[in-house]
Amino acid sequence: MLSVHAARPHALSLHSLRGKITLGYTAVAAIILVASLFFVGELRTLEARVALGQRATDLFNTTLEIRRFERNYFLHRQAADLAENTRYVALAQQMLRQNRADFAAMAGQPRLEQLRAGLDAYARQMARLALADPRQLDAMEPQVRPLGQAVVAIAEDMAGTERRQIQSTLASFRTLLLSVILSMALLIVVIGRALSQRVVKPLKEMESSVAALSANSRETLSAPSNDREILSITAAFNHMLQELDRRQKSLMRSERMVSLGTMLSGVAHELNNPLSNISTSCQILLEEAGDGDVATQQRYLQQIDQQTERARSIVRSLLDFSRERAFRKEAVLLRPLVAQTVGFVRGEISAKSVVQLDIPDDLSVGADAQRLQQVFVNLVRNAMQGLGPQGRIEVSAQRVQASEPPAGTALGQGCGFKGAMLEIRVADNGPGIAPDILPRIFDPFFTTRDVGHGMGLGLFVVYEIVDEHGGCIAVQSAPGQGATFIIRLPVAAAETNKGDR
Repeated sequence: MLSVHAARPHALSLHSLRGKITLGYTAVAAIILVASLFFVGELRTLEARVALGQRATDLFNTTLEIRRFERNYFLHRQAADLAENTRYVALAQQMLRQNRADFAAMAGQPRLEQLRAGLDAYARQMARLALADPRQLDAMEPQVRPLGQAVVAIAEDMAGTERRQIQSTLASFRTLLLSVILSMALLIVVIGRALSQRVVKPLKEMESSVAALSANSRETLSAPSNDREILSITAAFNHMLQELDRRQKSLMRSERMVSLGTMLSGVAHELNNPLSNISTSCQILLEEAGDGDVATQQRYLQQIDQQTERARSIVRSLLDFSRERAFRKEAVLLRPLVAQTVGFVRGEISAKSVVQLDIPDDLSVGADAQRLQQVFVNLVRNAMQGLGPQGRIEVSAQRVQASEPPAGTALGQGCGFKGAMLEIRVADNGPGIAPDILPRIFDPFFTTRDVGHGMGLGLFVVYEIVDEHGGCIAVQSAPGQGATFIIRLPVAAAETNKGDR
């Protein structure tokens, strides 16, 4: 999958976040472009309408100038006024000829013909005035004025009609503009929500999945969509989880090997007693060969057999602890397991120190014996590091009805479980843990010891194993008052396995 993506880095499709985002932006750009073209067309129409209105207004103003110079001529009898009147009449006739189609569309063909005919008749009457005797002007004035008034009235009506059309067009354009803007906003919101559903939602789901993985690092991340980027990130993230899990297991194996090395002194101490008994019994048998009675010889041979089995059991336990195997839950009697673990590390304990077990003989737990033994090895060794010559370590266990997490610094989701739980406590009377480092003691590679005296993985491995069993671990400590590690495991698994056993 990753190689296909690498081969087509610039390909756009609906199966990629890039393609969806590009499609969304393209859709928004297309909407804006179409709306812009539409508004350009409407503005041009409005511009043409305004230009037509301006021509109608110019025609109306021209007719007003015709009437003004007409009145001046009748008042002052000056040839200049008549000449100006004639010039404006010609200008009005020219405007009618040049804008015939526009004025016809504006006022209608009959109305336009009425204006043209009235203007022509007015021009003829004014031409007659230029040739008439000045004494006849007063008599001709009543014939001219109605023609001029009719021309002005038609031009004024045309200009008013066009103004109303422009106002109506502007109102329609304003309404249309608001409608288009609202429609664009709605479409952009729809596109945004679609992008949110197809782009942001998978990312949020992926964020939630990553947050959920923090509770259990052994699970993998599932892709919330088929987008190439999401699939690539998911694949890379899962690969990272697998690599982290592999390296974590490697670290845990290293820590177990370190524990195994330190346990050898305890194993040597444990093996020394049966070997001494075997050696003593053999010496006696050799000295009494042929002289002793059969019952005595059988008693010494039985002792040799018992001590040999005891040594074999110690070696078998050591091999079981060191052997790599898959996680396997089964019913395990807790007291013998802890006692055997204490025997392994007894060589590191001061002769005046005491390890006390307060665990019922029949108390069992559903767990992987090897991993649980690693927990006790690390906790007991951790407690022994700060013990004085009169040190005491107490390991206790009981079933409890949990209603709230144990007091102290608790880690793991299992501490929030309410109901029947198996609670194991490992307490010591050492110097305790400083409050400033207490929250960090379960971090990997965190240690307060000198360089070369441990990797700082002991308590981290404890936490991982407890979490692997579905439980949690907490610690209570105060300087000078020792430390108590509290482990809670689900009792249901233990009881189920106990019943199967």
